[in-house]
Amino acid sequence: MGLTARFIQAMETQSLRHRVLWPHLSSPEVCVIDIDNREDAFHVGVFQGETLISIGSFFRMLSPRLVEQNQYRLRAMATHPDYRRMHAGDHLISFACEELRNRNIGVLWCDARLAAVPFYESIGFSKFEDVYEVPLIGPHHFMWKEL
Repeated sequence: MGLTARFIQAMETQSLRHRVLWPHLSSPEVCVIDIDNREDAFHVGVFQGETLISIGSFFRMLSPRLVEQNQYRLRAMATHPDYRRMHAGDHLISFACEELRNRNIGVLWCDARLAAVPFYESIGFSKFEDVYEVPLIGPHHFMWKEL
């Protein structure tokens, strides 16, 4: 069965956010980002059949580390552990980048967990070498992709 990517609602991201990213929180219902429902936000899900297997949330946000003024930030990208190595993340980023190009966005950036850095590099992201700590989550690299 093939993979399909499509827009989803913010609340549809909560279960995978809880399972994969924020298991330290009390329940999926509290796995929200304060800007999830902002007008410029969008959320992408990748499905195998009807099963949601990967999610990512995208927000118009500037990083002072980048010169480009038309930026979006990727947050809370996750793939269900049972569906890894199926290229769901590739599908998700490809779908989102197409949407961002349609919005005339020049760069997508994220804070990447160290374990995810090889994935992001494999799909064309660059990184700054410094490592910084995100409280309760762990060490990260700043990464970006020019669109």
